[in-house]
Amino acid sequence: MFAARGWLAEHPAAFRSLLIREAVPVDARPGNAVFRIDDESNGLYGIVSGAIGVEGGHRRQTPLLGHVMRPGEWFGIKALLHGGPRELTYRAMEPSRLLFLSRTRLVPLMRSDPDIAVRVGQLAEIGNRLGAWAVRDLLTPDAGRRLAAVLLRVLGVGEVVPDDPQGFWLTHAQLGEMANLSRHDVGRKLALFEAERWIECGYNRIRLLDAQGLGAFAYGDNAT
Repeated sequence: MFAARGWLAEHPAAFRSLLIREAVPVDARPGNAVFRIDDESNGLYGIVSGAIGVEGGHRRQTPLLGHVMRPGEWFGIKALLHGGPRELTYRAMEPSRLLFLSRTRLVPLMRSDPDIAVRVGQLAEIGNRLGAWAVRDLLTPDAGRRLAAVLLRVLGVGEVVPDDPQGFWLTHAQLGEMANLSRHDVGRKLALFEAERWIECGYNRIRLLDAQGLGAFAYGDNAT
């Protein structure tokens, strides 16, 4: 998985092997937080399987779900850059297997080898790109295209096969929260997407059938 998708896929096999040797496996049950806002930053996590929801917002606001991370992706870079309390909550949305790289093991490696430090530091730029992507999706004025863009992003843009044969675990309420839509609007738009054969919906499950078609609608000029 880490050789095929995400941050580590962009780096040499020797670097991937080094980090994986230093990591320990962690299982997360659906609904459980991997860590919460204000927890002490203790390390870096990579997603082997499952899905991790990202919740956050301004300190004066109730945290909301903004994104869902999929296998191959990593999170928790703040622990390695400057430590301190966490600023987001990461919560398992499906049964998830993670790799955990503790700060106490990785920081000495970064200090001893500038190449390792540079490669790890690239995670910060990946996080910036993801944040800009999510913001741009939410600035889409048309509700249908906005939902399509959010759905494509949180389902892994067609690069990820769901662990559950019935599809990815996602509720209308979760999609509405991420796309700033009511559950009714989400249901109505998903029915249209399903009619186009871009997706297939089950009970709190979604399968992505045509990522190219959904993306063409999300980022095209036509609105529904």
